[in-house]
Amino acid sequence: MQAAAYPYQPVPERGTTRCFLLALLMHLLLGALLYYGVRWRSAMPEGVSAELWESVPEVVAPPPAAKPAPAPKPVEEDADISLQEKQRKAERAARDEAQQARQRESQARADAARKEAQRKAQEEQRQADNTRRQGELARLQAQAGRANAGTGSGTSARPSSGYAERVRQRVKPNIIFNDDVPGNPAAVVAVHMAPDGSVLSTRLARSSGNPGWDNAVLRAVARSDPLPRDENGVAPSNINITFWPKDQGG
Repeated sequence: MQAAAYPYQPVPERGTTRCFLLALLMHLLLGALLYYGVRWRSAMPEGVSAELWESVPEVVAPPPAAKPAPAPKPVEEDADISLQEKQRKAERAARDEAQQARQRESQARADAARKEAQRKAQEEQRQADNTRRQGELARLQAQAGRANAGTGSGTSARPSSGYAERVRQRVKPNIIFNDDVPGNPAAVVAVHMAPDGSVLSTRLARSSGNPGWDNAVLRAVARSDPLPRDENGVAPSNINITFWPKDQGG
């Protein structure tokens, strides 16, 4: 059976107004909450004071850790090092002393060789001088022999009257003597000469009694070599010369 055709009509709901009012109230409350919430966030916060009843412990930084002190060296190790240092110093000193000793020995050998060379040179020079003097003496003796052969006199002839004084004047400047001699004792020196006046030997013919004065005179005669020749050009072979310490002419 077919239903009868009627036009559709909605059934009116109950409580619609109340729901609308509730929704409106909720929107108003939400808007109020949003308004006051935004205002509260934008406002400056007021200061809050609080009283503390217990002190807060002060935080103290811990002190820096101290570096560990170096461990002391063992006494035995220090003693060994000191002993080794002393041994090295002793070895260096010994080496230096040995080197200095070698240098001194080398210098002594060099000095000895130099002195020996000088001695040999002096000996050779002395031999050469003796040879030359002997040759000169032989020549002078030959000349004196020829001259005396014509005059009938020899080299042992007496010297001239003034010859001894000439020799004394030659020797006096070479006397070195500053001692004080009591009195004025005379020293007589015997001189043996070659024809050219070369002194061959001297001796004390008579002492003054003062060894210092006697030796001074002998040294002066030796320093005066050669002595002057006589008037005939030939020195006598022997002559005695007298010297006084207080000779005013000395």
